[in-house]
Amino acid sequence: MERQREKSTEIPKEVKEQAEKELEELRKELARLRKLKQEKEQLEIEAAQKQIIKEDEIKSTELDYIEDQFEKLEDILSSKLGEIDHKVYQKHAEQVEAELQTLEEEIIGEKGLLEKKLTAYENLLTAYPWIEEERKKFMYTMPDKNKNKNDYISWKTEWAKVLFDYVRFAVLHILYTREVITHKPFVNFTKREQYIIEIAEELISQKQAKWLSKKKEGLRVYWKTLEVWSDEIWKWAYDNGKIEPIMIYELREAKQEDFSTLPLEDLEEIFKILAKNRRAKILKLENGKLAFKIELE
Repeated sequence: MERQREKSTEIPKEVKEQAEKELEELRKELARLRKLKQEKEQLEIEAAQKQIIKEDEIKSTELDYIEDQFEKLEDILSSKLGEIDHKVYQKHAEQVEAELQTLEEEIIGEKGLLEKKLTAYENLLTAYPWIEEERKKFMYTMPDKNKNKNDYISWKTEWAKVLFDYVRFAVLHILYTREVITHKPFVNFTKREQYIIEIAEELISQKQAKWLSKKKEGLRVYWKTLEVWSDEIWKWAYDNGKIEPIMIYELREAKQEDFSTLPLEDLEEIFKILAKNRRAKILKLENGKLAFKIELE
């Protein structure tokens, strides 16, 4: 009877070979993510050197837990008796696969953000080479608005262009004053927070931005109009065959798209624009949240 039980636990050769093949695929995926992790860490070092982020903001993505899971899978496959509990193996394999997917989102998300921040300053430097020129150091001190009004207006106008393009290059929708003053070139201002507020007010006067609160801690910068965003979201939905109702979380999950981080109130406004232009229908879900269904042209 005991022998029969042992025999029944033996896994067929083809099933074990399939398990080994799946494990090898997972192993390759882990190796790929390990390489991605190294690239992200290098980007973080560069970002810290360029003062785009602080050293204490560097995060370490843990792989140890997943590697432990791999060892468990390999132990199951390398059983001395040549036997395997297939259900246990499947449970571990599915868990590892899910962990890898989560890890990839974390690594790519952070890596992509850093790449944008790195590229933002590089693009800014290309557009405004004077921000690193020795002879233009005076630009980091604001002229007296009462004694030198023309110089002040010129200074404010020029820096408004720089700030606007910085936000655009970095693909930011909301600019936080306390954060931006820690980044180049704004970190070089004589009075950083005061100057950023002055420059932000200039963008507001040009109807390119608005404060999110009276505290003036967050600035919504409109480097694309909501009408333009509505066009891009409709095109994304059309190109990806999104004929079923689209919920906000789906837009959030489209991490490679610049609209994925738009504020909620803007997305809801964009839904209304699409409906007004007869390019989509707004749907109110049972939980009170909104979704939209595109109309094919």
